[in-house]
Amino acid sequence: MKQTNLSVELTYVTPELAENYLRFNNKNRNVGLKNIEFLVSEMRNGRFIENGESIVFDKNGALKDGQHRLLSIVKSGKSYFIPVVRGVEPIAMATYDTGKNRSASDILSLNGFKDTNTLSAFILAISKYSKNKSKSKCNAGDGRSSKLTNQQVLEYCESNYHWLNKIINKLNPVYKKSNPKTISLTGMCLITYLVGGKEPSIEVYEFISHLIGLSRTQETAPNYLYTKLYNSKINKEPLSFYWVLGMSIKAWNFYADGNPAVKHFRFDIAKDLPKALSI
Repeated sequence: MKQTNLSVELTYVTPELAENYLRFNNKNRNVGLKNIEFLVSEMRNGRFIENGESIVFDKNGALKDGQHRLLSIVKSGKSYFIPVVRGVEPIAMATYDTGKNRSASDILSLNGFKDTNTLSAFILAISKYSKNKSKSKCNAGDGRSSKLTNQQVLEYCESNYHWLNKIINKLNPVYKKSNPKTISLTGMCLITYLVGGKEPSIEVYEFISHLIGLSRTQETAPNYLYTKLYNSKINKEPLSFYWVLGMSIKAWNFYADGNPAVKHFRFDIAKDLPKALSI
């Protein structure tokens, strides 16, 4: 039988023990302050899960993996059961983190949900654009500390799956019929949610058909925006998604107000997203 110098022990890592372990942190990667901020927030809000990921020391006693978790335990004051591995070769650090991290879509799939690429993207888009009403806030929210974790995506999905899935299922066949596809399925779902909420009316779905060109009424706001989107697609000149959202909500407001003749309208991306009219 092959012999090994490795040993593994499940250890209750307290802030005091974490501080002690960090004394052996001699040659590790630079500390990521945003990563620490993120982990501390997860710990303090009860979202950090004991997932079996280990703390690793080499055969000389140097800490090789786990410094961010240890620093976060110290800062948060929380304690966790963590496997502690000892005895690895000093060069083993080069082999860490070479695998692909699980995405939110992967986590939803592992928990039995279907069409998880669209589902996870829809949830992340809702979090980004419905909470941050201005472009500057949306851009500032691109960091890890403000993005939903996989666990948060799963929890949101479990609590809201009925209406999320209903919107996706309603729009999926509409999206497949559109040609060219001027707005992604995720974009269509988000616009539907922003103007119609969790239970969009028939009028909202009819508006989406106008917005992507399946139904067209000349010289109206939805048709004006569709033309812009179509030209962008054909000419391969991408538009700001934030601009598309703002223009879509404005087009909906015209549509909800009787869909009058409109030759031109605009949205200033320096401003907050407009409020959607209700029918």
